[in-house]
Amino acid sequence: MKNKISLFILLIGLTLVLMPSCKKVADEIVGTWDVMTFDTRPEGSIQITFDGNSTAIRILNPDSGSMKVDSCTYEVIQKGAKKRIIFRDSKMLPGCDALNGIYRVDKVKNDVIMATRIEFEDDPTRGGAFYRMELKRKN
Repeated sequence: MKNKISLFILLIGLTLVLMPSCKKVADEIVGTWDVMTFDTRPEGSIQITFDGNSTAIRILNPDSGSMKVDSCTYEVIQKGAKKRIIFRDSKMLPGCDALNGIYRVDKVKNDVIMATRIEFEDDPTRGGAFYRMELKRKN
């Protein structure tokens, strides 16, 4: 009986240590990030700022110099052992899709976030959700 209790306490302890914390991710993403693009846009031409109060502001600064701004809400959640970021109420910007959807957080380390949109929250069966987002903390 004593061995079972010790094993149970050990399992609970390991679960708490190994289980990733959503609060930690929510705190780590606060700040301004350059969106790393896979086209010819220069670094820093698209930025996202997470304010810590569930608001994300996306700024597109194209070569023409006319700045475009999109404000939306975000939420960091945990689904099983996976971390998720959900963007809501984002708008299309010229040359950029809306951010809306559920993103699987693949990596949050040092000054890099890698996330993949895996589905649209409003219609999980709708195709075309896949979108890879890589962010680098702005210095």
